[in-house]
Amino acid sequence: MTTKAQKIRVGIFMMVALALLALVVIVFGGVRFWEKKSTYHIVFAGSVMGLEKGAQVHLNGMRVGRVDEIVAAPGDLRKVLVTIVVKNDVPIHTDTKAILAFAGITGLKVIDLRDGTLTAPLLPPGGLIDEGETILDKLEQQAKTIVDQSTQLMNTANQVVANLDTITDPKKFDGINEIIAHARTMSKNLSETSSTLQAMVTENRAVLKSSLANVDAATKSVDAATKSAVAMMDVQIAGLIGKAGGFIDGLDTMVRGNDGQLRAAVADLRAASRNFKELSRDLKQKPSRILFSDSASERKLP
Repeated sequence: MTTKAQKIRVGIFMMVALALLALVVIVFGGVRFWEKKSTYHIVFAGSVMGLEKGAQVHLNGMRVGRVDEIVAAPGDLRKVLVTIVVKNDVPIHTDTKAILAFAGITGLKVIDLRDGTLTAPLLPPGGLIDEGETILDKLEQQAKTIVDQSTQLMNTANQVVANLDTITDPKKFDGINEIIAHARTMSKNLSETSSTLQAMVTENRAVLKSSLANVDAATKSVDAATKSAVAMMDVQIAGLIGKAGGFIDGLDTMVRGNDGQLRAAVADLRAASRNFKELSRDLKQKPSRILFSDSASERKLP
């Protein structure tokens, strides 16, 4: 039978073993319950394969914390939201970048915080750390660019080869030969036509010279006749202008000499016009005046 003392010894042994186990976990696991921690978030645009919960977090190679949670980013399943817990005294600035790095040949990854500067303000706990680029990421982007450019170059080369095949097609040469034959025929016809025209000009050179001389003489005659007509018109126009000036001067003299008579005639015309207006008005008012006078004259007895 188990005595009470044995039970006490077993209980003490278990308590000591548990205490030693806790001490080992605390020492080798780096757990510090009395240390203050700060939480930050990181959003990675791509896959985080190899990064596990509890993975180490480094600041320029120094271990400062661990990965606390890995979940899909809210609103975008292509991105991953990683929550890290670091020591409260770790200086994380607003320009600090988070980079995924390999922890060794096992394929496991850790988070390395880099590129922070003292001039940038400190990032408050709970803030978002921007994702950075590693040399491998840059090489991967350059490799993608080179592959894309190589693909475009291959497509261009294939297009050039296809164009060369089209140009060197024997059927194309048949058409070119036909065009050359037509060009030769046209050149021959033009040469014959030029020879014919040259012969015609040679045969009719005397006639052409005579025609040109006649045209030149006719042109000179027309020019002389035109000049003569212009001179005659100038003389006649000058005479007409002189006569018109004399007529105007005579009319002016006549008007000035009979100024008094003209004024009297104008006054008489005005008086006659007034009398005619008065007579017309009286006739409109008393039409009987055409037949009778206004009052009969008194008859005198003998």
